[in-house]
Amino acid sequence: MTEFTLPAITFILAAAGLAANVAPGAGAASHILYLAAIALGLVTLLVDSIRKLFAKRFSLDYIAILAMIVALATNELLAGAVISLMILVSESLESYGSREAEAALKHLVERIPKTCEVRREGNGWSTAPIQEIREGETILVREGEIVPLDGYLLSDDALMNEANLTGEFEPQPYRKGRFMKSGLVNAGSAFELRVSGTFSTSAYQKIVDLVREAKRHPARIVRLAEKYNYGFTAVTLVLAAAAWFISHGDPSRFLAVLVIATPCPLLIAAPISFLGGLNLASKRTIIVKRPAALETLARVTAIFFDKTGTLTLGEPVLRAVRVLDPAFSEDEALSVAAAIEFHSLHPLAKAIVRAKTSRDGSPIAEASHIVETVGDGIAGSVNGSVWHLKKAADARNGGAEADGEGGIVIEMTKGAAPAARFVFDDVMKPGTMDLLEKLRENYRVAILTGDTRENAERMFKNETGGHDGIEIRARCTPEDKFAAIKEARARGETVMMVGDGLNDAPALALADVGVVFSGTENSASIDAAAVAILGRDVGLVEEAIALAKRSTHIAEESMLWGIGLSVLGMIFAMLGYIPPVTGAILQEGIDVSVILNALRSARAAGVPRI
Repeated sequence: MTEFTLPAITFILAAAGLAANVAPGAGAASHILYLAAIALGLVTLLVDSIRKLFAKRFSLDYIAILAMIVALATNELLAGAVISLMILVSESLESYGSREAEAALKHLVERIPKTCEVRREGNGWSTAPIQEIREGETILVREGEIVPLDGYLLSDDALMNEANLTGEFEPQPYRKGRFMKSGLVNAGSAFELRVSGTFSTSAYQKIVDLVREAKRHPARIVRLAEKYNYGFTAVTLVLAAAAWFISHGDPSRFLAVLVIATPCPLLIAAPISFLGGLNLASKRTIIVKRPAALETLARVTAIFFDKTGTLTLGEPVLRAVRVLDPAFSEDEALSVAAAIEFHSLHPLAKAIVRAKTSRDGSPIAEASHIVETVGDGIAGSVNGSVWHLKKAADARNGGAEADGEGGIVIEMTKGAAPAARFVFDDVMKPGTMDLLEKLRENYRVAILTGDTRENAERMFKNETGGHDGIEIRARCTPEDKFAAIKEARARGETVMMVGDGLNDAPALALADVGVVFSGTENSASIDAAAVAILGRDVGLVEEAIALAKRSTHIAEESMLWGIGLSVLGMIFAMLGYIPPVTGAILQEGIDVSVILNALRSARAAGVPRI
């Protein structure tokens, strides 16, 4: 049954009852239809209120329940049917936007290989479910496959994409005997792995478990309606009691106050405003999956960013060519390197080829006798000379260049003589530093990265050479990012996590609001987050917060407007000027005015900057 089935049925029953009421001799039929509409709303609200009580949440529906019961007792069935209809519409709007998808766990589990090739004594290689693989057995991981289980490399070498676990773009070489975590992706040839542990203890399964744990600790949502509910309920009960005593126990006047007090402005304003905000955000390529996420986003106090792929482009770019042999120019060195690297699929090789092509557009030179060895670079012959490219032996800090500029450094030698060095770096997305500078004025800002501290600090230096107000946590695993979010929430902070990869999924799921850049097409991280930003524009993070603040402001404004009109109407009802049916119609007029005001959130004009 869809979200709007019950309101549709209730509307049909109420409309049919009204039609039957004006038809000659059909009074009994109209009563039955009204009773059915009231019963539908009453049962729904009672069940929902009981569920909220078990969840230790104060329901907004008590006044509506009381009003419908009094309507039944006083035979004001039309007023009761109208109350039922509006309450069910409000509930449906809320559930429509607030469904919790379990897709994060689903996609995480789906990405894990279900089977793998295992070598069994006497049977050679056979396919078996990974849950049945025992510690010490040997499995085969083919090119492009995810490593399904933790283990030790038996083959001489392997080239692994670690982005799932660290978020960093550069594939890493592994030598025989090195421990390998599940979740890595084989970026080279097939290799053999001796299994350590079991599927339930594997690194990838721990990521799944972290997301599952995050689902058990959902974000704290203080709904705007609940913020005003206690005061509104108290005023309603006081005015209803006053109506009873002033009228000397007239149930009709008591009901009239309750009908006007039915908290539709509280229930309708926020869903309408947030759905309008969702619609406007989608036009700006910001997909907000739950209306409540906008309310939470507006209350954020701390913002944590992943680095690679989130604040940076996530792909290596050739930043500089350092010529070591005066007999060569930069262009000549780059031309030789591109000729050799043209034959490699390594991301750094592709960066060299891109740089050569964009620099002069001339054809790539021919190279021969190409030999590429994992961990030892690539060699080949160009113009009769043998050249070798590999990571610089004296690079410091995980690839920092010897002259202190930092970055990943590849050295090219001619025979044994150094000829040139190529310095690579990840590239900051346009506007990143401006965004961070703006955010740190109002929020605690931290960067959680799997990269080295030296590289991260170098990239995020401000104009004065520091990074004041921006906390950097380096060498972060998915568990580290999860722990950082958990620690911040334990301190009472409302946390926003911005990421892009599988390694961010647990933190995205645990944060009060997770925001993911979807350019990586990583379905697990997208589904773990509440907000997905299409494309790479970091400025949309600021835009998302601004939209959330505006939608929340309009929702609150609409609630206060509706409450004010309702209280005014209740006073007139208390004094006997408004009967129950007129009160129900008046309440609908108030609801319409609240809806019209709340719909302003869908208009583009007036979106503030943070």
